[in-house]
Amino acid sequence: MENLGIYIHIPFCVKKCAYCDFYSMCDLSLREDYANALISQITSFRAEAKNKIVDTIYIGGGTPSILSGDQILRILKAVRKIFKVSGDAEITLEANPGTLDPEKLVAYHEAGINRLSIGLQSADDKELSVLERIHTREEFEHSFLLARLEGFQNINVDIMYALPGQTEKTLSDTLDYVIGLDPDHISFYGLNIEPETPFGENEEIKRLLPSEDVQVEMYLNSAEKMEAAGFFQYEISNFAKPGFECRHNMRYWKLEEYLGFGPAAHSFFDGTRFSYAKKLKQFILLPCQRSNLIETQEKATVADSALEFVMLGFRLRAGIDVVEYGERFGDDFEARYGAKMQPFIEKEYIMKTKNGYRLSRRGLMVSNYILSEILDFSQDSE
Repeated sequence: MENLGIYIHIPFCVKKCAYCDFYSMCDLSLREDYANALISQITSFRAEAKNKIVDTIYIGGGTPSILSGDQILRILKAVRKIFKVSGDAEITLEANPGTLDPEKLVAYHEAGINRLSIGLQSADDKELSVLERIHTREEFEHSFLLARLEGFQNINVDIMYALPGQTEKTLSDTLDYVIGLDPDHISFYGLNIEPETPFGENEEIKRLLPSEDVQVEMYLNSAEKMEAAGFFQYEISNFAKPGFECRHNMRYWKLEEYLGFGPAAHSFFDGTRFSYAKKLKQFILLPCQRSNLIETQEKATVADSALEFVMLGFRLRAGIDVVEYGERFGDDFEARYGAKMQPFIEKEYIMKTKNGYRLSRRGLMVSNYILSEILDFSQDSE
C-alpha cells in the first residue's frame, strides 16, 4: 500500500480579498450543488483508490469554512467510503474567522477535521481593512479560543508581511500577539502583488509597500522571533512547534503523490500532473467527466522531476539529501550542481549539511535568484 494525499478545493468566499488571485467566487447559492458534485467526483475515483492509503487531507479555498458542518461531513464521508484513510491521517480545513461559529467548529471536529488553519494575516485592524478582510482582530481571537475549547489541538495561524503601510513595529506587534495565543504552527507569507487583482491595479497601494530592504529585515527579524518562541522554521514560509509540521504540504515539497478535487485543483498521480479548469458551473454539471474538466495534463519525465525535486527541496530548511537525489534520479547531485553552487557556498547563502545542502536564512530570501543561477533548465528530458 502506498500513501496518498487528497486536496479538496472549496471555491467560495463571502468577499474577495484585494490581494487574492486564487480561484473563488461569491455566489454562495451554489454551495449545496457544489458539495454534491464534489461527492460525485470523489466517488468516481474508486479505481485510483486501490492499494492507496490516504494519510493527509487538505480542504482549501477560497473559504472552506463557508460550508456547513453537514456539507464537510458528507464530503469526508465520501472520501472514507472510496479511499482507505489511515487512523492518524492529518485532516486540515482552512478557515476565515469571519465565517466561524461554535456550531460549525463542533461539527467540523466531529466530522474528523483535526487541523485548523485560520487566516489572521494581521492583528492590526487598519491593515486588515486595507486587505479587505471580512474579520477583525477580536473576531479572530474569538474563533481561535473557541476552536481550542472545541478540542482542536493542531491550529495554524496565517500571517502576512510586507503589507501596504505596514511597519516593522506593527508586524512585530502582530507576531507577539499570535505567539501569545500559543498556536501550533505559523504560516508567514510575504504579500505578492498579482496583476489581475484590485491591489495589482492600484498604484497608491504599490507606493505604500515597504521597501525591499525593510521587507528583508521584516522576514529575518520575524523568523528569529518565531524560532526564539519555539517555532522551528522548516520551510521558507512555515514555522512549527516540534511534531506539528504540515504533513500535507510536505507531500508537495517532497514530490509525493496527491489527488485534487474541484475546479482549479491540481494533482500529481501515477507520474502525471494534471489540473482542472476554473469552471465551477461546468464542474457542477459534469463532475465525473474528467476529459471535459482537465485543463492541463503532462507526464513527468525523470529530468523534470529531478529539477522540481531540487527547486522544492531548497524551500525546506533540511535542504537536499544528495543520496536520496541519486537514488531517485540516477544522477550525481554534486557533479551536476557543485560548481554552480560554489559562489553561493562561499557567500554563505548555501550551507553544507550532513546529508547534502540547504539554503541559509538569507539564502531563502533570494532563493529564486539562486535557483535560476544553479539549475539547468535546458537539460534534456528523459
